[in-house]
Amino acid sequence: MAEDIFDNNRVVGFDLETTGLSISQSKIIQFGIIGSDANGKEIRINSLVNPYIQIPLKSSEIHGITNKDVNDLPGFRAHIEKITNLFNDSIVIGHNIKRFDWPILENEFLRCGKIVPKPHTIIDTLEIVRKLKIPKPHNLGALCKRYGISLTNAHDAISDASATLLLLWKIMEDNPMPFRKSLEELQIWNSSPSEKLEEDLGPSINDLPIIDPNGRLRRSGKNIVLSFGRHKGRTLQEVNLIDKKYLIWIKSNNQLSKDIIEEINSILN
Repeated sequence: MAEDIFDNNRVVGFDLETTGLSISQSKIIQFGIIGSDANGKEIRINSLVNPYIQIPLKSSEIHGITNKDVNDLPGFRAHIEKITNLFNDSIVIGHNIKRFDWPILENEFLRCGKIVPKPHTIIDTLEIVRKLKIPKPHNLGALCKRYGISLTNAHDAISDASATLLLLWKIMEDNPMPFRKSLEELQIWNSSPSEKLEEDLGPSINDLPIIDPNGRLRRSGKNIVLSFGRHKGRTLQEVNLIDKKYLIWIKSNNQLSKDIIEEINSILN
């Protein structure tokens, strides 16, 4: 079964509502985390957050959260320990999570001087539907309608997080092939620039060409994949999102070629 890929892991859907769309300036005003722990115990958290700035009217018109709703609540710092415990070593699933939700979460942690959580894997359903060439539109509401998923409270964090989990299960049922191997191989397939879904996930990490003297970096299409350590199987782009210091440490290896260092610099920037 395709679901076996998630066995013995904490799996959570994740979504944010924010003060705006700017990755660098937006603040979190609501987060939703829903799923199950490795032992099957249910996880469900839906919290409002005081951003300590004014919520623009245009944003409130989208998600319905106003300044009055959050003014008497604690800020993001109060939620850091809980979020870290849930996300460390977890499979975190979100829609457009890699380009929006996770970078904003990362910035909130950095503002508080805290270490960003380190999930085992981040799965972006937007990337998945694009990889599978599922017809547009690709916004969460349209995809939920396509797959018969009820989304009555769109732009409520817990509702969107829950819908994203259901969306992934539906996609897995319709397209089981990419989900039949390891999470690492799924990430390589999803990050690959190939134009068509192949019958298999292609080569394993060990089959990918080595591009550094120590055999720790492998080439998969236009991406560099780690073949060692706690982020084994992840692309450097993914590592940059969840553990930038680790990527900087990789760059410090004086045996890397100039071309690889330049490629890492482009990711860091």
